[in-house]
Amino acid sequence: MKNFSELLATDLKLNVVVNDTATDANLLDLLIFDVNDIVTVDSIDVLPKYSYLAINGQLTINEPFYRWYHGVSAQGWLLTPH
Repeated sequence: MKNFSELLATDLKLNVVVNDTATDANLLDLLIFDVNDIVTVDSIDVLPKYSYLAINGQLTINEPFYRWYHGVSAQGWLLTPH
């Protein structure tokens, strides 16, 4: 888990690794994964850990990743600009 200083230094891209193949995604991108894939986003295990959220064999993250992750993991603080 990242501390506050690390969050401030975070690049505005997500490092998405699907089955050992790394790509970058924008923070606000729609992310769709096959439920059978092994997926990490910024070193956070997504699949198979959250495979129970998949519908029709796909896990769709249709909001900013860290907002989604905060909701499904029920941990951490979200910093929102005012």
